[in-house]
Amino acid sequence: MKFEYLYRYNIESAYTPIRGPSQQAKSYKRRLYTALLTSIHAAAGFPGMRVQKLWPNIDWLRIWKNLNDAPVSEDTRCIWYHVIHDIIPTNVRLHQINMIPSDTCRRCTLTDTLEHRLLACGQGRKIWYYTKTLLARMIRTIPTRIPDDWPFRPHFSIRPSQKHRAILWLLANIVIFRMQQQSDLTLQDYIDFLHRTRWKLMRNKNGRTLVGNYLTVLDTN
Repeated sequence: MKFEYLYRYNIESAYTPIRGPSQQAKSYKRRLYTALLTSIHAAAGFPGMRVQKLWPNIDWLRIWKNLNDAPVSEDTRCIWYHVIHDIIPTNVRLHQINMIPSDTCRRCTLTDTLEHRLLACGQGRKIWYYTKTLLARMIRTIPTRIPDDWPFRPHFSIRPSQKHRAILWLLANIVIFRMQQQSDLTLQDYIDFLHRTRWKLMRNKNGRTLVGNYLTVLDTN
């Protein structure tokens, strides 16, 4: 059928509730869009992205929007894109395709997964916990409530928008710092890196407008 996706949508829309009195127009339009997009992909046999198959219950539209909204350079955004889509050539992936003899980390004896590389190897645990303390101060919670998957799948939405972008900025920068893959980088190196990167952001005429005063959490230690 030439317009099979319209036929499918006509059937499936019968199960889509109409807009309620308390639902905003933007939210309702997004729900309709998602339903239509799902129908088109199903009719066309759309295979979906690898990460969507690995984490099917994640709001990938929100993740991609957050990636686009992060107030960082294009180079940083590009590296974060690779991390989010799990296309970093870790030793685990290279070993799976027989490119290297072992999947262990070159700097330690643990398996070189993406999570290990970003959050565990070297002083990774200290650096990630420090980052979680900064995030917790911004959100007004405790570090243990910050999900460990945020650097990989930032599927959250936080208000106001300046706080939201400040959180995205911090997550993007822990990713870019840890992806440097230098074994001697310490927590103090990371703190210094964040201060330099914030200074560069604030030199931009729109920097403070984008993140407000939320990055002053860097000065509370």
